[in-house]
Amino acid sequence: MKRKDLAHIKKTEQNGGKSMPYNCKGDLYKREIVHILQNMGFDVKSVNALNKIMEKMGLLVHYGNGWGTTDLGAKFSMWHKGVINSDAWHPELVDEIAKFLKNK
Repeated sequence: MKRKDLAHIKKTEQNGGKSMPYNCKGDLYKREIVHILQNMGFDVKSVNALNKIMEKMGLLVHYGNGWGTTDLGAKFSMWHKGVINSDAWHPELVDEIAKFLKNK
């Protein structure tokens, strides 16, 4: 397990088992989004699986070794369109992904 993963687990344990937001606005890391979706009962096994779902939704596009944010994805990202490997996402994204997976 990588150091980053261990730090996340420690933060989660300190916060009573709840995910720690990226910033004070509540933006989430993709790993936290995966965890939330799993708790909602969806079979999202990894961040890579989440990226592929977001690609099907039109939120991301695959570029070589990374994922770029599209115009549609920019409204859910803390950053702007075209950012490669955006690391912070608005919590509303969880609901959009859940809707997409339910209708799939």
